[in-house]
Amino acid sequence: MARAPAAPATAERLHGAPLWSKRLPWEPTSLAVGVGLIAAAGRRGGVRVLDLEGGEEHGHLALPGGVTDLAFSPDGHHLALVGPRGYGLWRAADGRLITRPTATACIKACWMGSGVVAIADGRRVTTFDTDGTTQWSTSPLPTTATDMACAQGGRLLAVSLAGHVRCFMPMRREPVAVHAYGGAPDNLTLSVDGHWAVSSAHHYKTVLWETHRPAEQPVECEATSGRHAPEFSESGHRLAVPAERHLSVWSIPPRKPERLAVLPVCASALAWRPGHGDMLATAGSDHAVRLWRTSTRVRSNTDATLAAWHLTTPATRLAWIGQRMLAVAERGGRVTLLGIDADAASHRSE
Repeated sequence: MARAPAAPATAERLHGAPLWSKRLPWEPTSLAVGVGLIAAAGRRGGVRVLDLEGGEEHGHLALPGGVTDLAFSPDGHHLALVGPRGYGLWRAADGRLITRPTATACIKACWMGSGVVAIADGRRVTTFDTDGTTQWSTSPLPTTATDMACAQGGRLLAVSLAGHVRCFMPMRREPVAVHAYGGAPDNLTLSVDGHWAVSSAHHYKTVLWETHRPAEQPVECEATSGRHAPEFSESGHRLAVPAERHLSVWSIPPRKPERLAVLPVCASALAWRPGHGDMLATAGSDHAVRLWRTSTRVRSNTDATLAAWHLTTPATRLAWIGQRMLAVAERGGRVTLLGIDADAASHRSE
């Protein structure tokens, strides 16, 4: 197994001042990025939509019972909100908000295209258009859904339940594959091509498997999982897996996954830089955001950390805006936008 690299002292200084920083009245627990906008949801149930240019407030949204998850559509013009008593659809162009109550808690919103969103509600998953009109739904699930993910531009939908994960294709109510899982996974992620799936539950192991091979033995990535979900890079060739006291990075080739490195960070948030590169941003309990190089060409342990930015409180979420800006949500109630010159940081470390 790869050794954990130590963060070099040169990476501990602040790399540039934030572009802007905005304090919210509550702890932001979720971030979503649209066209020129950042949406932040808090534990108290409110959502603030901030302008990307200077952090000015663009809108204030809420759902009865609160908001637990939110996601912008791929085109960045619509925002889906879910909570314990229903869901909502917000349109950025004019601020229209459609809300719908549900008898059971909605746990996840997953866009299956710019105009269709899937929402997991108790023992079913239903898709809606941006006007809230029902498009399609799965057959009734045997137990309550714990998480959901989609891939292949919305042509594959995976739903986790207690003991297994079910894979669906749109307009087909019955699953096309069922994967057994020991426990009740609540962190489910698919690679962009839908070939690989990874799932974990807090304090339980994280496993990786091929979605089209239900009978194959999964790969155990970590014996104990962290609080944050595993995350594939945009290309699908890298996978970051948080554990209780570290984070492992995996290479995902066509055949056999391989562990590349173990990073010495207990991640409270992580986000891959968009594109086909191998740069990973993480945040941890040490009040710092770090940029890591995860290439197999790393010459030594100290080459892994490219830069660091210090925060006043630990981060709860990270979200890239293109390749040169990173939005950070802090536990203390602040949303900050960092300007990232990753290429310059990479050159300094060489």
